[in-house]
Amino acid sequence: PAIAEEAADKERPRGRQLFYRMVGAQDNAPHLPKTRSVWTQDKRIGIGNTGMADEGYTEFPFCYGLMDFTFVEHGPIYPRIISGAQADESRVNSADLIIGHVYQPDGCVWGWSAREFVQTFTATSTELVSITLMVASEPGIFRAALVEGGVGGRQIGPTKTFSSGHSTEWGMARWISGQAPMAPGRTYGIRLWREDGKAWIPYLHSIGNAYDGGLLYVDGTPQPESDLAIRILEEPADLKRSPIENADEEGWVYDTDRVWFIPQTPNVRMISLNVSPILMDPPTEHNCCDLVIRVRSADGKLVAGPKTGLSCGPENGPHAAPFLFAHDEFPVAVGERYQIEVSAIPHKGQLPEQKDVVIIRGDIHATIYGEPQPGALPVIFNLTATAPQDSKLNLAWSQSFPAPARIEIRGPGMKGAGPDLQHVDMEKGKTEVTIPVWPSHDYQFRMTSTGPTGLVWRTPLYSVRMPRTGEIEALLLSPKPYPPCFVNLAPPKVVAGADREPMRYRKMVEVANAEFEEGLSGWQASPANVLDSPDVGMASESELKKLGIGTRWGSRMAGFTHFAGEKREQVFLKSTLSQKIATTPGHTYVLSAMGLTAVKNGPRGDTRVRLFVDPSGGENFDGLNSSQWYWTDGKWMRFEHRWVAADKQATIGLGFFRWRDLDAASAYVDHVHVYDLGPAPAVADAPPVRTAERLSLVLTDHKVEANDKVEGYLEAPPGYVITGLGARAHYDNITTMWMRIQPLMPDGSLGEPEELRTGWERDAGLEAQIELPPGYVATGFGAGIAPEWDVKRMGVWARPLSKDGTLGEEKLFRGGIDRESGFEKQVQLPAGRVLTAAGLNCMLNDVNGIKATSAVITQTAEARAKSSAK
Repeated sequence: PAIAEEAADKERPRGRQLFYRMVGAQDNAPHLPKTRSVWTQDKRIGIGNTGMADEGYTEFPFCYGLMDFTFVEHGPIYPRIISGAQADESRVNSADLIIGHVYQPDGCVWGWSAREFVQTFTATSTELVSITLMVASEPGIFRAALVEGGVGGRQIGPTKTFSSGHSTEWGMARWISGQAPMAPGRTYGIRLWREDGKAWIPYLHSIGNAYDGGLLYVDGTPQPESDLAIRILEEPADLKRSPIENADEEGWVYDTDRVWFIPQTPNVRMISLNVSPILMDPPTEHNCCDLVIRVRSADGKLVAGPKTGLSCGPENGPHAAPFLFAHDEFPVAVGERYQIEVSAIPHKGQLPEQKDVVIIRGDIHATIYGEPQPGALPVIFNLTATAPQDSKLNLAWSQSFPAPARIEIRGPGMKGAGPDLQHVDMEKGKTEVTIPVWPSHDYQFRMTSTGPTGLVWRTPLYSVRMPRTGEIEALLLSPKPYPPCFVNLAPPKVVAGADREPMRYRKMVEVANAEFEEGLSGWQASPANVLDSPDVGMASESELKKLGIGTRWGSRMAGFTHFAGEKREQVFLKSTLSQKIATTPGHTYVLSAMGLTAVKNGPRGDTRVRLFVDPSGGENFDGLNSSQWYWTDGKWMRFEHRWVAADKQATIGLGFFRWRDLDAASAYVDHVHVYDLGPAPAVADAPPVRTAERLSLVLTDHKVEANDKVEGYLEAPPGYVITGLGARAHYDNITTMWMRIQPLMPDGSLGEPEELRTGWERDAGLEAQIELPPGYVATGFGAGIAPEWDVKRMGVWARPLSKDGTLGEEKLFRGGIDRESGFEKQVQLPAGRVLTAAGLNCMLNDVNGIKATSAVITQTAEARAKSSAK
């Protein structure tokens, strides 16, 4: 009867189109490479599968009833199943599926040439599924292995093999079920090398650090400023794979008439098959057929199927097809054995009687997917956004079953969950809401829904613009080439590591003409006449301003803009700026600079910048003496390169690259700084190095004195006191905080000073800076902001510290251009306490937040006894 019903349906198509797309969980952008999609409805025998558009979406026509659909696993894509979705025959149906990875790299910039690369990561799941990357150097055969910890760690599972090279072929390595077990929260590494042992070049994330849970090692050397452009795919909690009996390391079972598997979940949701050889007789176009599967228990009882799926391939070659089941269609017993039989019939042909079925004997690759919690994922689909009025945003959606949902919406007028952020919580069964908004303003929102077992469905981040009647049109739906049934996605996001911890250093090193206000004076340019230092200041009429290129650090920057004529070629032009600086051999240094790249009517990565240092003062600017290349899509971004000085001079520099002639191609740098971190760099919160001699003074009775929300905050490490403070404000924010710290030494004196910096402009000059006189320690601070967002006045209260821990008379030391007016916020500690942390917040031209902690300097009993004995 089911076969007859489907045949009747083919004669009378009904229903509406279904479009669905996949989007990266972190970058909010479509995924590449492409894969196939699979769809079924009402537990039908016939399974639909098709390709997908370059933009990451797919289409199925004539949809009705209860639908199940997903994308097929391929490279960085793991199935994410929309289950039990009731088609709405009154409209075009739509859905968004988000695909997650350990991190999602952006673009392709060249890395270093080396024999071995290891990218570490922190596991969030119990199994590794696959890795996907591209190789920049010549094509070759590559190896990949999962290792514990990182470089030199124990290998887990088999070594995998893939081919790639010259940006033309995705390299993919896949571990089948059970091969690559992991413990969530532990560190692992992906080790990569060429089969022939030669050096090779991978691609890296376009802006360097993409991920805080791991880092890149190049021939064993850590490169914390970079991460591989590699997609690491883990098995998610809501869809698990089951092991295949007698499969080889790649998952193939050879010369067999059936595949046996042992399910790890109480249902089977999808079976992906690849079968070889297949030869259709009589011949069919492209050797196409419908693969037919039947699944039986160990005793031969039919438990699922028949199911059919279109498959095409070479004569006597492999044919692949996915088979999708509803969540309650294929229950199984965990741990029992099941067998899959495969046959082939002409496409859309009639299924033969059981006695006439010819089971294929061949080589079979099967992947079995199932749900640990069948049907428990509360999917959201058919989302619509409309503007019934210019001050009202209406959202409506469908769900696979009633479940509570939350809308996180950000924009003007939103409040309650953070700055411009509002949470709209929807009760189970409620699938429509109207949210008051401001006309003509932009809003971004995403939705989550939590099922009864705790599984969470998440949508991408969407972006809408509200209309203003007669003036501004609404922007609610995705523009072409997307079909208009999709809600508009927010712009793609280039993922980046978290804000860096405060920089801790001994001193800043002088760099000649660090902001290029004197042109290229002090720098050696190579080759000549390629690089320039254009004036883009307020009075300038530079062509660069028309391109939206300027600088925040004075009026000039260094680099190039090239405008191509009618004749256009690939140029692969590299150029450098360099100068020598004084260094102390054995000390670690950091070179930092702001970089910007931009192109007009061309590929994003056609212009690039890098940082380099020859630690010996020579002209070796390549290999590990260089950072990676970067591109920034028209935004100024801060980059760093760290090195250990080998001589009394080092050569620092900045590199530039232009690939081809374009309408406009630009690359610039500015705001160059060098920091001396000393012979043994320490993290920001590291205590002083302890000696055999015991301390006479210690910090006790730690206390929070003020705890407002702040933008810039620094905390003295354990065992240190504060002997200087400074700050800068910009765009109504505290953008730079500076602190000088000194350790309490065993004899009660203060040790060598160090400095801390933080903020999103951590390298910037300070508008107010107070360095206390020798022997003084901070006991309070305050500040005030001017209308032009400057830290106009700042003060630090301080007392002289005696070696017995007593504090002398308190004095106020002031900085900034206004040294008379009072402070908008201040913390002045009671006698006997010293400042241990300081932070400020700026809003509406005022210091509206302050944060501070304090402690008591206590002389130890041992020190007091020794002092009395003297």
